[in-house]
Amino acid sequence: MSAEQRYPKSSKLLVVEPKLIRNRGHHHTQIAALKALFPDHQLHLIAGEGYDGFVGEAAATLSAAELAKAKLRWRFRHGSLRQKVDVFLRSVFRGNIAFYPSSPFGRTIEQVCERFEFNADDMVIVPSANLDALESIADLVSKLGEESPQIIMRFLDPTLGDPKGRRRVRRMNVLQEGIRTSSKIRLFSETYELADYMRNQFGLSVTSGFYLTCSVNPLEPTPKALDRYDTFRVGFLGASRPGKGYERAEAIIQELSSMLAGRCLGLPVEILLQGADEDYADGGVYAFAKNSPSKAENLRITCISNRLEPVDFEELFLSTDVIVLPYDISIYGLQGSGLVQDAVAAQKIIVHSKGISMQDFLSHGNACAVVSNREFSEAILEVAINQSKYKNGCITAKSYFRDLLINHPLLYSS
Repeated sequence: MSAEQRYPKSSKLLVVEPKLIRNRGHHHTQIAALKALFPDHQLHLIAGEGYDGFVGEAAATLSAAELAKAKLRWRFRHGSLRQKVDVFLRSVFRGNIAFYPSSPFGRTIEQVCERFEFNADDMVIVPSANLDALESIADLVSKLGEESPQIIMRFLDPTLGDPKGRRRVRRMNVLQEGIRTSSKIRLFSETYELADYMRNQFGLSVTSGFYLTCSVNPLEPTPKALDRYDTFRVGFLGASRPGKGYERAEAIIQELSSMLAGRCLGLPVEILLQGADEDYADGGVYAFAKNSPSKAENLRITCISNRLEPVDFEELFLSTDVIVLPYDISIYGLQGSGLVQDAVAAQKIIVHSKGISMQDFLSHGNACAVVSNREFSEAILEVAINQSKYKNGCITAKSYFRDLLINHPLLYSS
């Protein structure tokens, strides 16, 4: 089936993104990317509670209170005896459990589809799908049947939004047969590593390669920073969330500083740290930076807020020479990274933890895979000395990403 047959022009598209709240992170860039994939579709949004409207008016926003009630109802139906009794007692004070929503936001999606007269030719996309979304979509499809729109769900991480493994498996066991047999639901992931995991763990057919452009578009000519810099710029960028490994930055920088002692590279090395106020405060991952010289001879540290506007973040990103990703492979061994996408799109060299996912992006001679803090420092120094060694690899990696988007699996996979 061709893309035109599967997704007729002038159809309607509903994007459901609970994390779409404000102009931060990559959730807002997904909307623009989906618009570019389906330029002839009429777009509607369901956003998270507190959404501020920065990418357009939302058809609905999701309620945290309704989500909490749906989770209680699930426990009442599928939980242990103790959980069922606990939910029953709570419902005495909060209202009849029978009136709690049957899924976290299936009813909200259904109401929006009814209001805008969605039919089987239209489409619902959940770009950051988790178990809440799976339960909601299963609920929707069970109610609408053959009149249900086409459903596209993209998984991003193996926890599926539920950190408790046993509960995650129980929730999936309730859903997986209906998901597997539905002709309405198509499942995707970014990385092939996560797609393999979902097939092996849950028996679900998941197609990999569903990437959406982030801050830098690989379909356009490689942009350059607006300003010129007299330093070799090393980026530890993005939020310092658990799993990013940025608590290793201090040790990596100390190792690099010792290696640079008495050496002249032609340009000073400038470390770019991006974080929240608490990251720079006592006890934060970047607290060490407060006492570091910003204009030392060989090594400088610049502290940057994580509350940059998108255009300012893009300029910061483009100004770097190398992107450092000391990711925890227990988390990033399966899930993808927007920073990897942006680095490849911007033809930046990447120094990363050995064993992270997206190896199809990182195996073109554009990246260094390392393990220890000292190896990170050695790789940064090697890149500073011999940037030209990676030039062709960066060009090839961007070409690979570009071809992947041109032949997007959402449009062309069976």
